[in-house]
Amino acid sequence: MDRDDVLPPPVEVLESCRIFVTSYFQLGFIPKTIFLESLRKDPNSASKFLLACILSISARFTPSLIQRYGTPANAANHFMEVADAMVPTEMYQPSLARIQAFFLLAISQWGNGSRHKSMIDMGIAVRMSAILKLHCEETYYVGPNSTSNQVIRSESARRVFWMIQSQENLHAGYNTPTPVPLETITTLLPCNEVDFAFGTIPVERSALPGTPPALIDPNLVYSPSRCLFASLVQVHGLWGRVARRARRSDQIMCRVPPWDNQSEFQKLTAELNNWEATLPARHTFSLANLRGWKGESLQMAYLSVTMVLRLSNIVVRRIYLEDMVAELSPNDGNEPLEPQTPTMGNANDSRRPSLSGSPFAEGAQPYIAPTYGGSPPGFWKSLSDTLFQDVWRIHEQIDAYFNMRSANEGFPQILVFCVYMCGCLSSHLMRYPALCPRIAANGLAERMAEKCLEVLNELYLSWPTSSKWQRGLQRIATPVQSKSPGTDVDIPQQHPFNTAPETSNSEVYRTPVPLMSQAFAPDHFQQQGPGARYQTSVQDPRPDAMLGELFNALPPGNQLSRLGKASTHLNANELLEMEIEAFI
Repeated sequence: MDRDDVLPPPVEVLESCRIFVTSYFQLGFIPKTIFLESLRKDPNSASKFLLACILSISARFTPSLIQRYGTPANAANHFMEVADAMVPTEMYQPSLARIQAFFLLAISQWGNGSRHKSMIDMGIAVRMSAILKLHCEETYYVGPNSTSNQVIRSESARRVFWMIQSQENLHAGYNTPTPVPLETITTLLPCNEVDFAFGTIPVERSALPGTPPALIDPNLVYSPSRCLFASLVQVHGLWGRVARRARRSDQIMCRVPPWDNQSEFQKLTAELNNWEATLPARHTFSLANLRGWKGESLQMAYLSVTMVLRLSNIVVRRIYLEDMVAELSPNDGNEPLEPQTPTMGNANDSRRPSLSGSPFAEGAQPYIAPTYGGSPPGFWKSLSDTLFQDVWRIHEQIDAYFNMRSANEGFPQILVFCVYMCGCLSSHLMRYPALCPRIAANGLAERMAEKCLEVLNELYLSWPTSSKWQRGLQRIATPVQSKSPGTDVDIPQQHPFNTAPETSNSEVYRTPVPLMSQAFAPDHFQQQGPGARYQTSVQDPRPDAMLGELFNALPPGNQLSRLGKASTHLNANELLEMEIEAFI
């Protein structure tokens, strides 16, 4: 197959590859400078299959290719078709370049909604990596006299393995196995970007929890000097564990209550807390850190660490939302709660629970009442406060990033899901304000939902698979609250909880949120405190609308609220499962 028959002119290929390594794939297995320099000097230096797979992701963000093929979707689809045509001649010859290509093709296919093809192509990458023994540390040995190019090639191979493992964890869901059992992995985590670029053997490496090196020396997990890539792989591993236990019906089968120290919930939240407490300072969220990593062209990789950490803390508690509502908002207990949460995995699975009008319709699960009784005093209130504190914190990150996002900047699918989860739980809070009065009472929940909707309108067209769960959620009823608009002024961003904010109070940017000192004044709580009630309005669904539950969360007359409506009658356990499965 001639190169000119399948790929656009070299200058457009180079542009798209540059976008790929500088925005979408900031932490990856490609040595950026060497790869782009080689491609510029010799367009045939990289395999056509690998280039087609790269462009199947980055074409949707590349202006010249969008212009050539008409739309972002058309551009991406063209290169997926080109890569698909090459698969039969590429799949039986294991090599590092082919592992990279199949891995990238699987990501692109998943993002385009072709889940089964994605799983098969990712499986090919996994099998090839096993044949090349990429899960074994001895595979990467380089001696002290090795050249910088040899060190770079070795590190590139190591990163291929960890990108596969990390992506499989990122797309983990209920009952999905790990791609490679942890007890068989002796490979240490990647080095920092400077060592990779210069071909330097690192002084130390970190390890993934549960692998033999981590069991031998736990300090390899929690090293304060670990690199951003190591933190990224580790947090994706934690998310994989959260996502695999996120199905509510599984919790009902296990009767150990979440306040029991031996429960999986307590163990997992303790591990999340311990891991976060040991994060290097530059890996925690702040506007200063975000600007710093943006200066290094690593802002998306950095946000993938901070957002997935918050997402893990949210979903591990979101499982118990029915119990929180039953305890804190009992008068609303007869209203159907939205279904269970999606993991990125089953976005296109036709066997997902039905979204028909009745919770007892064919394919739907019956309503499951709150599972646990006899909770310690204040347990559900504390859990709910923590849940919505994390929702607020992930909203801070979303807002900060999109205030400084560059045009045509690529982004990973996980970002779309984080935005969705923030908006979904914000609309929950509008419906059940007693879950967290500090946020619900001053309009922050409404503003968070509106912001998330604006962001999703901008993002979701780039990754068609997100429309699957967006359409699946549009039939959910959410409250409509009439509120006066907030004052749009430049004010310091402040935290609605009595905890240290994740962003510095000295940072100032434009926000519609009112001053916290006014929002939380005593007379304000007298008017809009825990007893304040919100009017619920059920409206007809609009089939082509996006995220109807967020549209319905907006006040009447809001221009965004006119774009879609939602209906009700979903049972208590469908949404969390649908959300997690659809994401994964």
